[in-house]
Amino acid sequence: MKSAPLLRALMAITAVVLVQLPATASACTACMGDANSKIGPAINAAIFLMLGFIGAMLACAAAFGFYLMKRANSPLPPHAEFQGVNPTPEGQF
Repeated sequence: MKSAPLLRALMAITAVVLVQLPATASACTACMGDANSKIGPAINAAIFLMLGFIGAMLACAAAFGFYLMKRANSPLPPHAEFQGVNPTPEGQF
């Protein structure tokens, strides 16, 4: 198999590159909360607003499903029950 040495070399190069990567990552000033910046609280407020919209939409979908479940399980009123009506009146073809 000629590809085995190439695969081993590729794995060794990948291991060396991964070892050389930095261990920690630094965040930007907006994420770190710079004292003079109003960007961090605005980003947090936007994230919570979007989470609120998602929660509201999920609650609406659940409420609609609950409404459909209750409506499907409720009995029909007497005037709406199927009476076995013939779709074509007698004497007409």
